[in-house]
Amino acid sequence: MKPYAPVGRRFAAFLIDWYLSSLFGNLPVIIVQSIQAKDLVLQSTLNGLSLLPAWIAGILALFCHFLYYCYLPARESRYLLKGQTIGMRLMRIRLLTEQETEVSLRALTLRHMLFVIALQGYLTSSHIYLMELFQISTGYDIIPYAQVFYYVVILLSLIHYFFFKRGQLLQDRLTKTKMYPVS
Repeated sequence: MKPYAPVGRRFAAFLIDWYLSSLFGNLPVIIVQSIQAKDLVLQSTLNGLSLLPAWIAGILALFCHFLYYCYLPARESRYLLKGQTIGMRLMRIRLLTEQETEVSLRALTLRHMLFVIALQGYLTSSHIYLMELFQISTGYDIIPYAQVFYYVVILLSLIHYFFFKRGQLLQDRLTKTKMYPVS
């Protein structure tokens, strides 16, 4: 049985991936903002967009998030092992199943798109777009309620990581995956 990835390397990989995925996910929003304004607009928010452009930008941003966290790690490439994002590669860690086999696109999609964005959304830029789409579409501001929910889920995930011997965050436990160091 392989040892788990050290918490410091895992956190550094998270920060790198959070930054890069935010940059990548902001591109469609900036492009749609600029098209609607007919000028270069460097805003990474859907606020100010009309309904259809907001939905287009939001869906494209989520698609960019999917590409970064799900599609690319599901493929083996010259630079990335299967189960690695850029941050994981730089920190020499890898996501595998609990049985230490390669992780599937389905597991990556569940882990990142459902459990990370929907349940721990405050840790990603994509959750902002989901909440803004909800607000633009309905007129209701759910951000304060969502923040409380996200904080509770993140706290539960951290408790699970630090107080149970499995070395898994909630999204890892729910998708039966673990982070391992790469030699």
